[in-house]
Amino acid sequence: MLQEPPEIGPLSTLSIHQRTLVHWEQISAVFETNPKWTMGSFWAPELYYMNGTFYCYYTARGTDGISKIGVATTKDIAKGFKDMGVLIDWGDEAIDAYVFQENDKIYITWKAYGLTPDKPIQILGSELSKDGLSLIGDHFNLVTAEEGNWEKGGIEGQAIIKRDDFLYMLYSGNACCGKDCDYMVGVARAKSIKGPWEKHDLNPILSGNSQWKCPGHGTATTFNDDWYYLYHGYNTKGFPRLGRAALLSRLYWNEETGWPSFRVEPDVVNGNRVTHDFIDNFKEDNAGYKWKYNVKNNPFTAEIKNNRLTLSESQPDSENPTGTVLCVIPDDAYFKISTKVLNVNKALKGLVLYTTKNNSLGLGLKDGTIVIWKVQDGSYNEIVTKQLPTFKNGVWLKVAMNPNNTIDMQYSTDNKQWKTLKAPNGENLAWWSSGMKAGLQVRKDTSSNDNQAIFDSFSIQY
Repeated sequence: MLQEPPEIGPLSTLSIHQRTLVHWEQISAVFETNPKWTMGSFWAPELYYMNGTFYCYYTARGTDGISKIGVATTKDIAKGFKDMGVLIDWGDEAIDAYVFQENDKIYITWKAYGLTPDKPIQILGSELSKDGLSLIGDHFNLVTAEEGNWEKGGIEGQAIIKRDDFLYMLYSGNACCGKDCDYMVGVARAKSIKGPWEKHDLNPILSGNSQWKCPGHGTATTFNDDWYYLYHGYNTKGFPRLGRAALLSRLYWNEETGWPSFRVEPDVVNGNRVTHDFIDNFKEDNAGYKWKYNVKNNPFTAEIKNNRLTLSESQPDSENPTGTVLCVIPDDAYFKISTKVLNVNKALKGLVLYTTKNNSLGLGLKDGTIVIWKVQDGSYNEIVTKQLPTFKNGVWLKVAMNPNNTIDMQYSTDNKQWKTLKAPNGENLAWWSSGMKAGLQVRKDTSSNDNQAIFDSFSIQY
C-alpha cells in the first residue's frame, strides 16, 4: 500500500502488485471525500486483511489540529472504504500504525509522544478487539528513542515480522523529510510483541547512498521465500524538489546471529526511478486516479465532456494565490508536460509546477497574453508577459524540467512554431515532505469573474 503526499488526494491511493513486486496498478482510493473528523494531512496507511474484511489504519490530522489514527473497512478494495472513525487519540500525537497477529490475538502499534515536551518518543502497542475497531486493555511500550546515537531522539514507521523464534521490528529514526533529512532504518527483536526488545548493535542497517537519500518507513513482505522491505526514499536526482519514491530491497539473514541486513551499495542498486509516460485526451473513462488535488484547498469543479476538460475555480480563496490545481506526481525529476488551452478569458490558466498553494510556478494564458508566474511564500508575481497576435485554435504550452535543473517554457499558436521564454529556476519548489507535482491550473480573475479553463489534452513524458 502506498501513500500520497499528506494533502494530495484522492486520499491514500491503494495499489495492487502484479506478481513481481515491481509493477503496480492503481485500483481505487480509500476515500473520495475527507472523513468529517479530519482536516487533512493523511499519511502512513496500513492495510490489513482479516476474516474477509480489509482494514485501513491511517494517520490524519483531526479538526482540533492533532494527528490521530483512524480506521476504515471494506469487503472490496476496488470499491473504496467506509470510515469507522478515530481509533487512537493519544495526547499530542498518534501516528504510524502497524498491525501484527501473535497467536490468536491482534495487536496494533503506533508512534507516540513525538510532540510531547520532556518525554521520549516511544513505539506503543495495544491489543485490538476481534472486529479490529477498538483497543483492549492497557497499552505497553515496545521501544524508546535514544538521543545519543543515530536515532537522535526520533523513531517511527515500525513494521514487525516473524522469522524462526524471533519477532523483528524494522523501524526508522532521525529526520524523515526535506533537504536536511537524515532518515535511516534500524532493527530490534524480541520473543514476544510485549518484549523485551533488543536493538541490534549494528544499527542502522539501512542508510542513504549516492543514489538514494533518507530511506525509511516501510513494510516487509515475503516473495518466493525471501523477505523484502518496501519503503520510501529520495532519489538524489532532483533532490529535494521531487518527492519520495517507493523502493524495494531484499533482506539478507545472518544464519549464525539471526539478524537481518541490506545490500544497497551504489554499484548493486538501481539508481533510476521507474517511469511511465501519461497522456490524457480527456475521454470520459480515462482520467482515473492518476489526477490528484489538494484536499485542503477550496472545492472546485472539473467536467469532462466531448474530449475536453473544463476546470473552474468555483470557490476562490484569498489565501490561495495559485488557484485551482489538478496535478500528477512525476515519476522522475526530468520530464516534459504539455497542454492545449482552448478558451480565451481573463482567468489565468495553463501548466503548473506545484508544491503547495504558497509555492508554485506556472506558464499560462490570460486574456490573450502568455504569462510566466511564480508564487513564493504566498506572494504571487508575474515574471514574464508576452502579448500574442490574433489566434483562432487555442494555445499550446510546454514546460520541461532539465537535467541541469533549469526549466524551459514554450508556447505556440499553431503547434508548429514554438517560442521559448526565460523561466525562473524553481528554487521555491522544494518544501519539506511535499514533493513537486505537475499539472493544470486556473486562477479566477476577480475584476471580470472569469474563472474557467478549457483544455483538450495533457501529457507528461520522460
